[in-house]
Amino acid sequence: MNLSQIEAFCTIANTGSVSEAARQLECNRTKLSMAIKAFETELGVELFTRTGNNLTLSEAGKAIYKDCENMLITSTRIRRTCSQVSDEFAAEMWIARDDSLPDSLWQDLAHSLNKLFPNTSFNIVLASSGDLANLVSTQQVDFAFGVDYERLDDPRIGYQPLGKIRMMSVCSTTHPLTKIKRVTDEDLRKSMQAVMVYLNERDNSSLEPFSRRYIGFSSFEYMLSTILTESAWGVLPEPLIRHHLREQRLAVIRHTYGLTQEDYCMFSVAGSSENPAMVWLADKLSDYLFDF
Repeated sequence: MNLSQIEAFCTIANTGSVSEAARQLECNRTKLSMAIKAFETELGVELFTRTGNNLTLSEAGKAIYKDCENMLITSTRIRRTCSQVSDEFAAEMWIARDDSLPDSLWQDLAHSLNKLFPNTSFNIVLASSGDLANLVSTQQVDFAFGVDYERLDDPRIGYQPLGKIRMMSVCSTTHPLTKIKRVTDEDLRKSMQAVMVYLNERDNSSLEPFSRRYIGFSSFEYMLSTILTESAWGVLPEPLIRHHLREQRLAVIRHTYGLTQEDYCMFSVAGSSENPAMVWLADKLSDYLFDF
């Protein structure tokens, strides 16, 4: 039994396909199939039930999946710790973030990171809020920052709330909804909604469209532009829209759920060692949210 076999097993279990698992692991499909065969032979059980081109976990596969997943997490943690000891830790770091906080803030933080931690290269990518946890759990990025719409019971992810962020149901000040003293659910369902969409396959009820007519974006900025120009409504983070509210370009919808609060979180690989750059970044974001 080796880690390559365990990684192959877990990836095929997650994708249900040898071809897709081979693509994700960037290896030959035949080699991957041979690794699984050798793993099954060593364990003396069949790990998958094969139906056409689809693979599902057998009872034995289901029984060992969580332990195999935990072994991969432990392996990643060991490698990170050893890299840190040898001063090679985080020579390159990938960070995903949503756009719930202003771009100007992130630009300032990125410049400060480069100055304070010159031996680390930071790659900061924009992602949908609904995809942040998945990007970390699948190790496509090292850390992620953004609105935490759902707290998954996933042993691969560590969650650190940095503060509360107020979410506001808003529309343009010229929108018909602003003329209604008490907006009802039906009023909202009849109006075009700009919503957050994401690639993560798991259902997220918090991001489901409320209206019968909607248009989806992976960015709060795109939602904001649509709300301002296309007679739509949507739920946006206060830090992104405060100046629009002050300039009376946007109005808060008079509805029961016009104002809500969500956690703004740092997502990381579970059990990973603290990284000085991310501790600094988390503190700065926490201070910003506290002062906002």
